[in-house]
Amino acid sequence: LHQQFRALVTVLTHDDMRDIDASDLGDELKALSRYISAGSTPKAALEYMCTNKMTTLFSNAFVALRMLLTLPVTVASGEHSFSKLTLIKTHLRSTMTQERLVGLATISVEHELTQTVDLQEQVQIFATKKARKAPL
Repeated sequence: LHQQFRALVTVLTHDDMRDIDASDLGDELKALSRYISAGSTPKAALEYMCTNKMTTLFSNAFVALRMLLTLPVTVASGEHSFSKLTLIKTHLRSTMTQERLVGLATISVEHELTQTVDLQEQVQIFATKKARKAPL
């Protein structure tokens, strides 16, 4: 336990500055556990602290919970983009320009946004613009 405490102090320290005092954090978490039920999520604990104006009383726990809730759990979204690009590129590698590849990758990654686009309207806009450029 002592080794874990020292590791935590090392992680939370940059030069001589600390965002969180590890010793106080441990004490605050023990005290905070008296107010919050055992099955509570970190978000619920933070909301409880804010609602009951306990953020200054448990300042280290408040900072730690905010840090915990704002850090990404994984980098899956970045990996997802690259896996989509690999699938597209493998399938159409020989017949595609770089510009088209980027466009398809963007559509694939942003698939939720593309579901909201009115395709008929976009085709009409495209056709109107191309029609104006046609020679008479």
